[in-house]
Amino acid sequence: MDGGASDRWLRWPACYGPTEGSMAWLDRERMPVRFTLATSVTSGLTVATILKVFSSGIAGSALLMWFALTMGGAALVAGAAAALIHRRRPRRVFFMTSAFIQKYHVASFVQRLHRLLDRDGIDLVLKVPDRDYDANAQSHHLRRILSRRRDYTGGIIFAAEAHRFHDDLIAFCQNFGRPVVFTDVEPFDEDKYPKNAAFIGYDTGELGELAGQWLVKHLQGTDRPRVLIVASHEHAARQQRCQQVLRSALPDVHITVNEGCAFIRARAHDAVYAHVRQLAPGQHLDAIFCTNDEMALGAVDALSTPSPVTRPTVVVGVDGVAEAKALIGTRTSPLRATVVQDTHRLAGSVVDLLHKMHRGHPFPKRTRLAAEIHETT
Repeated sequence: MDGGASDRWLRWPACYGPTEGSMAWLDRERMPVRFTLATSVTSGLTVATILKVFSSGIAGSALLMWFALTMGGAALVAGAAAALIHRRRPRRVFFMTSAFIQKYHVASFVQRLHRLLDRDGIDLVLKVPDRDYDANAQSHHLRRILSRRRDYTGGIIFAAEAHRFHDDLIAFCQNFGRPVVFTDVEPFDEDKYPKNAAFIGYDTGELGELAGQWLVKHLQGTDRPRVLIVASHEHAARQQRCQQVLRSALPDVHITVNEGCAFIRARAHDAVYAHVRQLAPGQHLDAIFCTNDEMALGAVDALSTPSPVTRPTVVVGVDGVAEAKALIGTRTSPLRATVVQDTHRLAGSVVDLLHKMHRGHPFPKRTRLAAEIHETT
């Protein structure tokens, strides 16, 4: 993307409807100078026509012209002042995240997003929920955004409980009327996206599939391997696809799934600790897949006490956060791999998509980025 402020954030394509496109050329809020020119000329001519009925001769015509031009000039001055005030109003894009405390890769995403938008003279407004993964808190923010939608040129959403609030998200996009980019979680089927909305991001099921493929290579040749999957109800496709890959490639695999950890490090620690204590004498735990890196770090915490049961245990996470990568780099930690969602690349792709939508260019409703495995070498 090029640096500096650009008029690309001020264009409203006709595909968003008459308010945003075909009638935007005469919108008082967005085009105050153009509005003033059109209305001042129209007003002057209208007044001239009315006065012509009551006046005649050269003197009357001169009076008419002076009166019409005076009205038009005054309106132009007022319009120019309004334009200056309008231009001082900050242009903004909101980012509403589903979680903040428990979603550590959000920080790097926000940092990159802010840098890219700032180069275009756009302010980033961050909306975080009162509680992580609380869709009701997100609904509150959406109502606030709608009440001041003229302050925004577009928005970016990490949706929480998208399956429950499907209709609310559609209604928001339709009423907002500006471009909306969803990422992190796909909220709709491809044919259900409103005309001003799109998704770009990683396929959450593919992240689990990549983790499963890594585990298959690691566990190949292991007799009746035992795998614990530490998961959450959010992004359920991750644990489901991982299981499918494991069962397909390792018919004798034994899998236990704990979906109650809600992406929380402490809960993952407790779940792993409890699972290890329940294993019978002579059993062992070969691998743990955690559906995000925070839980993977909690699993590593639980494995910190040496035990014959966990001696062979390896841990795989998702996200590629800095702390996880650092542990993997030591080659001494049970954490051996993480499926990376590149937040730097994601932020750039999101801003590029917003740019394309503002310019009225054709854009795909769904764009999926390719994830990669970061592992010990």
